[in-house]
Amino acid sequence: MLTAETLQKLTELCAVKIHQTSGGDEYVIHNGNALMIRPPIDHASTLKLNSLDALVQLIRTEAIGFFNSHIFIEASSPTHVKCFLSPLPELRDERLVIYEVDATDIPGWNGNDGIGFEEALIAIRTRFQQTTDTDYMLKLLSEISNGAKVTFSDNGIATTVVTKKGIDLQNNEAIRPIISLAPYRTFQEIEQPTSQFHIRISERGIRFIEADGGMWKLTARKTIAEYLKSNLSDEINNKCVSVIL
Repeated sequence: MLTAETLQKLTELCAVKIHQTSGGDEYVIHNGNALMIRPPIDHASTLKLNSLDALVQLIRTEAIGFFNSHIFIEASSPTHVKCFLSPLPELRDERLVIYEVDATDIPGWNGNDGIGFEEALIAIRTRFQQTTDTDYMLKLLSEISNGAKVTFSDNGIATTVVTKKGIDLQNNEAIRPIISLAPYRTFQEIEQPTSQFHIRISERGIRFIEADGGMWKLTARKTIAEYLKSNLSDEINNKCVSVIL
């Protein structure tokens, strides 16, 4: 049976003590170990946005006056932009992300998916921004949809299509294997990046295979950065804002 003295000693050993330093920091002392008490930091939560215009307006009207910090904007992907601050001493040098912008309602394009000719004709009109090759693709797809015959003298690079003109006249034409198109894949406020696509045609439909190695993503990020630099030029010149890739 434990004596009262032993129980008292065990109670003292197991007790948790709070120690405060002259600087105001508090520590929990237990079993000879000290653990600093770090209360949660009070700060505004990250605001989710869906357009570059909304980001520009909030930086101008809210962030510049509210946060005592330099503001950084990073175009991290074709569909995502992040706005964050320099480390703040009053927040234990935490770097706050104040806004995040995600592009929404963009059709996108998976070039490796084969689709029918009529579906492709509609897609060219609705899911692609106008380029120098848009009219060429509309004409080609329209002719195929209206009964042109696709022949398979295919060398792995180009296919030949036979298009009917009138009743008897036919025209053999090799399809251009590489075309430049601009699918809607990034924020709608900016010019959509143009990519080269390799087109492959079969009896069942057409495939648009991306042929630029994904370079359109870097182009999109640079275009986003240029848009932000143009619309926040005063804030950038005043050393309040920096736009980075």
